[in-house]
Amino acid sequence: MMANPDELLREHGLRRTLGRVQVLDFFLAQKIAISHSDLSKNFDGQLDRASLYRTLQDFESHGIIHKVPDDEVSVKYAICHGPCSEDAHHDSHLHFKCNDCKQTYCLDSASLPSFEIPSGFKAQSAEVLIHGQCKACA
Repeated sequence: MMANPDELLREHGLRRTLGRVQVLDFFLAQKIAISHSDLSKNFDGQLDRASLYRTLQDFESHGIIHKVPDDEVSVKYAICHGPCSEDAHHDSHLHFKCNDCKQTYCLDSASLPSFEIPSGFKAQSAEVLIHGQCKACA
C-alpha cells in the first residue's frame, strides 16, 4: 500500500507544510509522470512557481520522486516506488511515452535490457524511454 503524504515526509526527514502535502497528494493520485509546468497549472494561485520548484528539488533529493526522461519537456517527475533515499535512487526502470496523448508512464515491472559498458566506465543509472501507444489510445 502506498504511504500517505505525512508518512512520506516523516520517512524522508522533511518538514510537513501544506504545500508539500498538496503536491504529494497530487503525485500519489497520478499514474503518469508530471512536468513542473503541469503542476504549476494544477496549483495555479495556490503555490508560486519558485516554491513548487523548490518542493520538487527537495522531493527529488530526498528520494520521494525521480526524474523521468522526456523528449519534449525539460524534465518530468514521478513518485518513487523503490527504496529510494537521499543517498541513492533505485528507479532505473523503463518509461513509456504515448505518441498520441503524450503521457509518460513508469514501467516498474518491466526489466531494463542489459548493456555492455566499455572498460573504464562505471554505470550508475539508466534511463530508457520507449515510444508507442498506451492502452487508452490503442
